[in-house]
Amino acid sequence: MKVCEGIYAYIWKGMFENNCNTFYLGEPLNMFIDPGLKKYVDVRLEDMKKDGINTDNIQYVVNTHSHPDHFEGSHNFMDSDIKVVMHKEEIAFLNEVGPQFFAMMGMQFPRFTFDIELEEGTWEVGGVELQVYKTPGHSPGSVCIYWPEKKALVCGDLIFKESVGRTDFPGGSGEKLKESIRRMAELDIEYILPGHMDMIQGKDNVKKNFDLIEKYIFSMIV
Repeated sequence: MKVCEGIYAYIWKGMFENNCNTFYLGEPLNMFIDPGLKKYVDVRLEDMKKDGINTDNIQYVVNTHSHPDHFEGSHNFMDSDIKVVMHKEEIAFLNEVGPQFFAMMGMQFPRFTFDIELEEGTWEVGGVELQVYKTPGHSPGSVCIYWPEKKALVCGDLIFKESVGRTDFPGGSGEKLKESIRRMAELDIEYILPGHMDMIQGKDNVKKNFDLIEKYIFSMIV
């Protein structure tokens, strides 16, 4: 689904299996963000084709974090010319706990390589400046990708519509999650593009969502 010029959203509607939302940032970025579970990557690519996207133009597969429901599908791209991307601290975390975490989910740990190790700061791609924010809490090296021109924030499992990412997985931290959410609330955002649940559109709705979470949910985060 086209959100605005250059941004496409593929919201997971499955009721019986956990998979993430996937986003595509078009020309000149050509970024496939959070491919999800390996077995659903082809479904996502077919949905993109229906929106008129030439999937042969994908240049980057960007992972907001390493949990299987977001990251496993990256394995499909690791022997291609497409650059697979994740924050350097999340890569270290994956190296440390990935095999056990995947096993805990009843999944095989994939062989993986990364072409780009993100760090917080400006990331220039095709003449466009994105901002990468390290936003720990759900996992140690989680990131949000902010496109200032579009006022769009791809936030992984940091924040959802009237909810937040869980902190009880390995590497989670309630205090860091709250700190990360407060940082992102300071941005000028028209579109919150979360890892699960529906998008949030419109500056007023975005602010209301941040306010609601801080007022009613922060006290329950441990």
